[in-house]
Parts: sequence; C-alpha cells; structure tokens
Amino acid sequence: MRPQALLALALLPAGSMATSGPDIEARIRHALDEPPPEIQFNDNRVAAGQLENGVLALRLELHRGSWHLLGPDVPGVEVLAFAEENGPPQIPAPMIRVPVGTRIEVTVRNPLDSDLVLHGLTERQVVTMDSLVVPAGAVREVRFTADVEGTYYYWGTTTGASFEGRVYEDSQLSGAFIVDGAEASANTGDRVMVMGLLYDGKDADGEPDSGSEYMVINGRPWPLTERLTYQVGDSVRWRVVNAMPETHPMHLHGFFYRVDARGDFARDTIYWPAQRRMAVTERMAGGTTMSISWSPDRPGGWIFHCHLSWHVTANPATGPERKSAEEREEHLLRGHHAGDPNRHVVEGMGGLTMGIYVEPPEGWTMDEPKRRELRLLIHSDSTAADSRPRFRYVLQDGDLEPASDSIPVLSSTIVLRKGEPTAITAINRTGEATQIHWHGLEIESYFDGVAGVGGYPDRLTPAIAPGDSFETRITPPRAGSYMYHTHVNDIRQQTAGLYGAFIVVEEDQVWDPEVDRIFLISNSREFRVLLNGTSEPEPLTLHSGQMYRLRLMNITVQNSDLHVRLVRDGVPVRWLPVAKDGWDLPAHQRVRTQSDQLVSIGETYDFEFRSNSAVELQLEIRSGGGRLLVAQPIRVVEP
Repeated sequence: MRPQALLALALLPAGSMATSGPDIEARIRHALDEPPPEIQFNDNRVAAGQLENGVLALRLELHRGSWHLLGPDVPGVEVLAFAEENGPPQIPAPMIRVPVGTRIEVTVRNPLDSDLVLHGLTERQVVTMDSLVVPAGAVREVRFTADVEGTYYYWGTTTGASFEGRVYEDSQLSGAFIVDGAEASANTGDRVMVMGLLYDGKDADGEPDSGSEYMVINGRPWPLTERLTYQVGDSVRWRVVNAMPETHPMHLHGFFYRVDARGDFARDTIYWPAQRRMAVTERMAGGTTMSISWSPDRPGGWIFHCHLSWHVTANPATGPERKSAEEREEHLLRGHHAGDPNRHVVEGMGGLTMGIYVEPPEGWTMDEPKRRELRLLIHSDSTAADSRPRFRYVLQDGDLEPASDSIPVLSSTIVLRKGEPTAITAINRTGEATQIHWHGLEIESYFDGVAGVGGYPDRLTPAIAPGDSFETRITPPRAGSYMYHTHVNDIRQQTAGLYGAFIVVEEDQVWDPEVDRIFLISNSREFRVLLNGTSEPEPLTLHSGQMYRLRLMNITVQNSDLHVRLVRDGVPVRWLPVAKDGWDLPAHQRVRTQSDQLVSIGETYDFEFRSNSAVELQLEIRSGGGRLLVAQPIRVVEP
C-alpha cells in the first residue's frame, strides 16, 4: 500500500472500520479524493497468471471500480471486479486457462469490509466442490489440480447471494476457467465469451429495476461488443459461458453450428461424434456453458445473439439520462425507432449480440440467380384505435394483389423447394420501416435481413422504408422447417404479427398441409402465448394409420422454456424426432421417445407421428414450470 494511502487510513475517524460501512479501499480513495479505478474490458484472449513447470501461479485482487460499459465518454457505474495483482480490474474476471493436470495456486486479496466467497476454484472430480472464503481485509490461498478437461467458470459474491440472486454490484465477479486437453496447445485458436448481467438499482418493491438492466458479453453490450473477423473456410470454435441466472437461446445468423460440448460451473460433457448435433439456435439455461464450432462458406456481415427479444433491446442509459422501466417498456411497445432506420441495429439494439464479418475471397462476386418470383406484402391495420397497429406478411396469390388492409389471423406460410432459386419481393405498405430475417436459412449476407450489418462494406443491407420494397434471393440448400420475422423494433412489430413459417420441401415433393402440420408458437401484443395465431385453437382432425410430420416452432419474444407435449388422457404418447432447426437428424439420433420437447425461442423441431387407432389427443404448450398456456385438441378418426 502506498505511503499516502497508509496516512489516509490512519486519519480515518475512529470506528470507521466497521464492517457495515463502505469498504476500506473506497474510504482510502475518498480520503485521497481519488476516483475509483477504471475497469477494463476483458476479451479473454490472454490467460492470467504465470505457468511454469506444470504450476500456474495467480494472484487476484478484489476492487471497486468504475465500469464504463457504454463507452469512455458515458457515465460509468460502480461495481466490483477482479484484477491480477498490480493490474487493472477486469470484466469478466481474469481468465484461467491451463492444460489438464496443471497444479493451480491462487492467492486472493480482499480489501473490502465484507467477506468474499469464491466458487469454482477447485477440482471437478469430487463429491462436493469446496468454496474459498476470504474474510474482509484478508488474503487467502487455494491450491488444486485442473483434473478434467472442459469449459468452466469461477464466480464470487460479497453479499452471500446465491448464483441466481447475484445481480447487483458483485454480479460481475465471474471469470472463465478453461481446461485444455493434454494434447491441446496453449493457444487453441478458439474464442471465449462470458455473458454477464447487472441491475444497477432496485424498484419501489425492492426488486431488480428492469430500467437499469445491462447484459454484456466480455464486459460490453452491443454495439460495443468485439467484432469478430474470419475468412471463408475458417474453422471457428467458440466457448460460451452464461455466468448469469437468465436463460439465453443463442442464435447464429446464416449458418449452422455444431454443438461439441455442454456443461455448467461444475461439470462439462464433451460429446463424442455420435452425440454432436447441428443447430442455428441453442438454449443456454442460467449458469451453463457450451462449446460450438462452425465454418463460414459465405462472406459478409452476420450476428450471433440471444433470441429472447428483451435481451437485445437498446441499452438503458447510465446516470441522469436513464429512463424508468415503465418509460422503456412504453417505448418498446408503442414507440418506434425515430432515427435513420438503417442505423436501428446500433441505435435500437443492445445487450447480448456479437458482430461477425467474413471477408470475401479475392475475386468473389455475389451470384444468386433468380427464377421463381414471389411477392410478399407487409400490411398494417391502419384502423387500429391505439398506437399499436397489427401487422402481417401477406403472400400474393396470383395476379390479384390483396387489399392493403387485409389482416389474416396469421402471416402467410412460405413454401419453397430445395435448390430452387427464388426471388421474394417484400413491399412495405406500413407506416414504419422494417426488414425481414430469414431465420435458419443459409442465405447470402445481403439478404439475411439485418439492416446496417448484413451485406458488405460497399453494399450494406438497407431497411425497407414505408412504401419501398426489397428483393431477397434465396436458393435453399436443404429441406427443413424455418421461420421468418421482422428484425426492426422486434417487440413491437413481432408481437403485432410480423412472423411466419417458412417450409422447404425436397425437389420432388409437393407440400401437403393435411399431413405436414405446422405448430407455430408466438406472443400476442399482450404477451399471451398463441398457437398458430390464436389462444384458443379449433379442434384438429387426423386419420388413423396416416404418418404425419409435426413441425414445432417457437418465435415468441420472451418464452424461452416452453414444453410441447402430445398427450392422451394427460400422458405423453410417443413420436419420432427427425430434424432440429431444419437439419435432418442422423439415423442413430432418430429414437422414438415420449412426446415432451423443450422448444426454446428460435428453435424448430420436426417429429413423425402416427396413431393406429381412433383416439382423442391434445397438443399442449406448457411453461417451464408446467403451467398450461395453450392447447390444441386433436381427434384421430378412422379414415
């Protein structure tokens, strides 16, 4: 400690060391009239500590600092953060990364007036994982062996909160803990993303104030998050750590990724080849981890983001410009982006999003032929009494253009054939700008539907202004179940109806809606859960002996833990899984199972089902807690 700090500590009033007061470090700064230290962003590129002769030595210190998460010129918030000894505090905490079998020696200094409890700095092959308690003003050491390969994390609290309750000033005391396999090099080339959550205040009821909710990846919210750059053909590997209690369905635009491992703070399951699966969206419950890999085969701008819409809205302001939770919600539901719609992605979005740019190879040109032509009208209900009109996508059938105020129960289902070049011209008849994201489809970046990010530096995807149009060119490379939806003012426009099902059939197949059934789950403007556009579906009639394909899709804005069950007298029947997110499952993963499938936001699942007798069934949509939200009666009759 510096002499000035020692003098300042000596001059503090008697009794000021009480454990209920401000921490020691903060009182010293106050006595010296010093600002809190600046917290640095940690991109998890460099492992902390010194690794020599199979032993990692790491010295951590706890600090209270100023976190300028919205940029250096924007007022920061004071939170707790870890630093390496004599280094700046970081969010997330310094990354521990070692080969399996490494002996780890960590020293932790706690200058605060409250005890620090650290979890995760221990072996994994144990019955009970020990925690490290560092009393106020004390230093403690822990020694253990990194005994199991995998993606883990460590986390701390100074308030005694559980992991689920740690959302305030100590919520950023989390760091990645990566244990590489014995044959892995010190730098495997993968990237590590740690997601964090902060509530910078409480509401009148003492609950977390949603008007001060910040979600970050490696210490930053979008659009400040790091932009990742790759080349066509690169092997991309990510480790994602959800170091907060919220669930996040993580969606990659334009590409499938392979899920190589899933785990949590204590365990990691590295999949063997037959267990791996392909996805465009993977649900991450609070406190879980995943390792994924993918390879871009098309250049352009893309995003990787949480598909729970509230987690990617514009970030709250810090300081005196912050709006209340009620004002923010009112804007999201009834307002719309007032600035340049082509900048909505940076002005109207925030939170859990990463930007990706895949550089085009030398001599590359975008070659997307057009053949079949479709017209998709974007309609709104101009007669709505309030400021929240209804919206729909209406597919033109034949030469007769639908009336501009036609608002069907559900937007049109679009059906294409695999390998068929198609041009879809979207015509915006509404009074506000929009764009369409073709969810799960492997498409050229310019047509992906994210205005201001999609495309290329000299040709960025524009928003579709009122009265304007945009032509999307698609040649689907695989048959499957997909969705399409707005990517502007998502909560307002999507809950009002801008979403639909998108089906790709095989080249020689004719889509038959009688046996190919879509169950599209969404939210109403009041956030009720709807099934195919209604909260009270009419009974559905099926025929015994007929094989049906059931396509389950979740395009809600906030229901990330929905269970879909097909039941007889309350008991799930059996069905056969055949596809996930439009990717056909390999034969060894097609195992008949009970019909209880968790379908998160942005996920689609396909099942085959046949009943050999007449029976009364019900397709249920239930919350994660088991509450019935909506049900579809199904009668199976003799043909």
